[in-house]
Amino acid sequence: MVDLPEDFDPARDAMLTPSALRGLVHPIRLRLLDLLQADGPATATSLARRIGQSSGVTSYHLRVLAEHGFITEDTERGTGRDRWWRAPKRSTWFSFRIPEDPGTEETVEQGEQFVRLVAEDQHRRVLAFIETLAGRRSELASMPWTVSDWPLQLTPEEAQELKITIANLILRYRRDPDDPEGRPGTVRAHIALQLTPEEP
Repeated sequence: MVDLPEDFDPARDAMLTPSALRGLVHPIRLRLLDLLQADGPATATSLARRIGQSSGVTSYHLRVLAEHGFITEDTERGTGRDRWWRAPKRSTWFSFRIPEDPGTEETVEQGEQFVRLVAEDQHRRVLAFIETLAGRRSELASMPWTVSDWPLQLTPEEAQELKITIANLILRYRRDPDDPEGRPGTVRAHIALQLTPEEP
């Protein structure tokens, strides 16, 4: 059975397996789901501005996400002109380590595509941050942001323990999507956990 962080709640968090990824493996859909989970309900128009797409393209991908149960229409906010969308789960986790869903050749390939899209999005964020460094000269000595790499020697059991320990620490700082402004002085940040074996 897959180990989960301490505050994982099946009523509030989604655990996806290879066979449950249909409809999600697309860069725009992953971005839309991330925004709805992190920032709360939104319209296709406001989401389109944030991701740099037309409202028509954004609406299409929102409908696909809804068809597969990743988001739902927020009827309490909707009007005749604007449909609001919300993510019923606050976070989405993915694992190949679910015994009841070992995956088929097709679904494991879909899982590989999903992990690749997540990694590419993380890479995009890091490069976008690096490109701002020249304009941050006055901040460089004191800013907390980092891109770090620590080579380790781990057994599989140690790697699993490390992953869960880090996840539990990170989730202490989880942002509440019902509080769109956040605490005073905060900015939205991303931490990407990449724990992988070194291939020969």
